[in-house]
Parts: sequence; C-alpha cells; structure tokens
Amino acid sequence: MLYDRMKILHPGDDSGNDMIVQISLSTGRDIFALGTKNHYGGDWDLGPTWNYVVSGDKPFLVDAGRRGTGQRLLEMMDYVGIKADDLDFVILSHGHEDHDGGLFALTEGTGLKVKAHETYQRLIEVEPSRAPSARVAQFPASCWYCPMLDSFTQQHCLDYHQERRSFTITPIGQDDHDLGQGISVHHVPGHSPDCLAFVIDDEVMLTGDTILPEITPHPTKEAYFEGTRCMLPSHYDRADQLYGLRAYIRSVKRLRSISKGLSSLTALPAHRLFSRGKWNLLDVAVRCDELINHHIQRCSDIINLLGDQPRTPEEIARAHFEPHLLKGFGIHLAMNEVISRCELLESSGDIVWNDGKVASTGKQGVETLIKEIQ
Repeated sequence: MLYDRMKILHPGDDSGNDMIVQISLSTGRDIFALGTKNHYGGDWDLGPTWNYVVSGDKPFLVDAGRRGTGQRLLEMMDYVGIKADDLDFVILSHGHEDHDGGLFALTEGTGLKVKAHETYQRLIEVEPSRAPSARVAQFPASCWYCPMLDSFTQQHCLDYHQERRSFTITPIGQDDHDLGQGISVHHVPGHSPDCLAFVIDDEVMLTGDTILPEITPHPTKEAYFEGTRCMLPSHYDRADQLYGLRAYIRSVKRLRSISKGLSSLTALPAHRLFSRGKWNLLDVAVRCDELINHHIQRCSDIINLLGDQPRTPEEIARAHFEPHLLKGFGIHLAMNEVISRCELLESSGDIVWNDGKVASTGKQGVETLIKEIQ
C-alpha cells in the first residue's frame, strides 16, 4: 500500500473536503489528490469528489468535481504549482454532475482539451425529437431516465446541462487506450455507460466510482438501453454492454483480471479516499471480490425477502435498505437499485414480474449467473 508515500499538503476535514495529498509512486511520478466538496444536503453524503492530477511530461487531470467547485479546483491545483495551461487535457471517469460539473469553469477561456468515453459525447446531446416524453425533451439523453425528482433536476441541472453542451470532446472508444507511457485507460460501464478506469505505472488504479470503499456504486438499469439506443454508436447493440448490473459485474471482473500479476495494485477511488478521519486505500483484487460477493448476497436477500408474497420495488426497497438511506430522494435511488437487481434475477429465472410486482419462482440461480458473467 501507499501509506508511506502519501503526504498531506493541505489538511481538510474528517471527510477529506479541501484536502490536498501528494502520492509519490516508485517510478518517480507524482499524483495529486484534490478533494472538492460534494454535498447536496440531507443524509446522502458520499464525501468529496477526489480529482487527480497525474504528473508527467504533460500532466493531466482526472475529473473536475461538481458544479460550483471548478474555481476551487483551479486554486487547489495552483497550490501545488499546476495551472490549467500546464495540463495536457482533463479526462472524465464518467459523466455524473459531481465529476464533470466543474468542467465548464476549467475549460472556459483556457482551451483545455476534454477527453471522455465516446458514449459521454453522444449522451450529453439534446435531441427533443428523440426524447421519450415532452417532460425531458430539453434534457440530454443521459438524463431521460434519471431517477431523481423533477424538483431536484430543476434546481441542480438546467444550467449544468447547458454548460455541458459547449464542450468539445475527444472521444475514447470501446477498446483500451494508452494515455502516455505507463498509463492505460479501460472502459468499465455499469455505474454509468461511460465509466473509465486508469492504471498508472502498474501501481495504482484510479477507479472513479466503479470501485469505492465503504459503499457500493449505484448501478444503472438495462431498461435504459432501448430508450437511449438511438443516441449511441451502432456497435453497442445489447443492453448489458453498457447498462445494468451485468455490465457492472463484468467491469468489476475486468478490473480484477487487470490486477492479476500486479502485486497489490492500489485503488484510488473518486469518493471516500479519506473518510471519518481515516484513509481508505483499497487492494483492487480484494475489493473486486468483495463487490461481487456483495451483489450475490443482495440478490439472494431479495429472493428470501419475497418468499411467497409478491412485492413492488418500493416495498422491497423499504424492507431492503436502512431507513435513513430512504429519506428524501434516497427512496428513488433505492428503488432504482432494486429494479437493477431484479433485472438480473429475472435473467437467472429467479423472479418474474406480474402487474408491477415481483414474485419469486422458487429458483436460486443468480449466484451461478453472476459467476458465469464474462
């Protein structure tokens, strides 16, 4: 692990907000971890977004924090002697607002290049004629099926989406790519269709939200695919290539495979790198195994919860999650996660849908299905 090669350059609070950390790799490369605030109010708190400056002949930045923190991120980079003009580019781990919301402040007037997965480029486009309803006609395709309430999106998202439409994106395709000597980028969809992970000098992996400590990433639903297919590159012709729990588990297994042969590859996550006053450095292989086993257990829990009594996704969510996680918009995120698991359970033949409710078939094949996902 990297504990003996980490130096706090600027202290933050117990969650890591405003913290600046220098991580020195054995190759001589430095990575600067910059914790920008990311709290929307209430009990739902992931801690700060951790953005990473990776040094080299031309340094680059991974992620840009949420909207409203871009200027603070520039100040944090300046603190370690790096200006926007010094960066070769900024690349996004994925296109959620707490990762790309600060991008406009970084790129406005600087000419800073932006790289992201090719699906990000397509899904930030607004195409009213292709939108599934008039309600979302002025939103980009990435948000056509957002589980958040309209009141939330109206407050937090309108200006943000307008800013995203101004970006010129250099797309990263579906294959692995190099970002320079010793640096590779990998497409790992599931939490979002455009998720990327970065391996640096075979020592660390910047995992975005695909691998997190303390919590498990929120999965998308395979059902999103048919609704957004009209916006996607044609070589994506199956839902589980980009969306849902199958895509996510496949991505976790891929990261697990990458870690083979690399002694204790350390994950640097986009949230909770520092939490509750302690570091959360993760062994990639160990955490990947934990995440896969977690989803096996959670799917089994739903089967056991159903018994012989069909339930709605909301009823399952309220029985499945701790009450404090369901406050406010938490219930909508929880229902989305339940439906994602039920999609997998339906694929394994363990449940069926009937009139908006989920019923057990008496089978338990989900563990075998998860283990067979490649």
